[in-house]
Amino acid sequence: MIGAALALAFAVLVSPDTARARVTVLMPALGKRRAVPGTWCAVVVWAALALVVPVTGVLAAGVLGATVLSRRRLRRRASVRVAEAAALQGALDLLVAELRVGAHPVGAIEVAAAEADGQVAESLNAVAARALLGADVAAGLRAEAQRSTSPGHWNRLAECWELAQRHGLAIATLLQAAQRDIAERERFRGRVEAGMAGARATAAILAGLPALGVLLGHAIGAEPVRFLLSDGAGGGFLVVGTVLICCGLLWSDRITSRVLA
Repeated sequence: MIGAALALAFAVLVSPDTARARVTVLMPALGKRRAVPGTWCAVVVWAALALVVPVTGVLAAGVLGATVLSRRRLRRRASVRVAEAAALQGALDLLVAELRVGAHPVGAIEVAAAEADGQVAESLNAVAARALLGADVAAGLRAEAQRSTSPGHWNRLAECWELAQRHGLAIATLLQAAQRDIAERERFRGRVEAGMAGARATAAILAGLPALGVLLGHAIGAEPVRFLLSDGAGGGFLVVGTVLICCGLLWSDRITSRVLA
């Protein structure tokens, strides 16, 4: 039973999205309910393990859980960034169209905000509100960049707005150029992410090899699970091995994220 739990934990660590999708397919009714925060689930599981396994096992489970939550948070942030970039491109298309038919810039921003959703809609509404109060639109765009997952896109829009104000250029043309630049950057980022899929898969496979070794040892009767969950040297090996595996996963995530930065 303990071996099955360890195997399940490593399966979630290697491919949490796939595991989540399978659970959603098997239990569609539960998927409609409000999801319990992952942090609280990890705390409950960690507290339950403290009652049945030694301290070393609890420490290893804590390190593993923290790593899983950290990687999930990074994936969630990446998905939010992609969604925000896509919404921003759609909003810019509408904004440029409004400006080309002669709409006032502030009115065009309000129309784009009304058609957008999520963080992009809130940011555009904030920029429009600042402009109605007489504040600088470029400053508003830079302010929104500070709380965005894609600050570079908003800063480029601010630069285009300042350039149009300073030199009297057509703001619609500059914003359309910024929209095309954002689209090309996102397309290039998508190609890089696809190219890094092999490296991520390799890191996940290497991280799962120790778990496979434990399962093979259990299959031949060596009882590695009992040794690792003991109070002696086995528990120390379990903690050290878990820490090394988690550090390797986090370091590989850091390397791939720096490539995409």
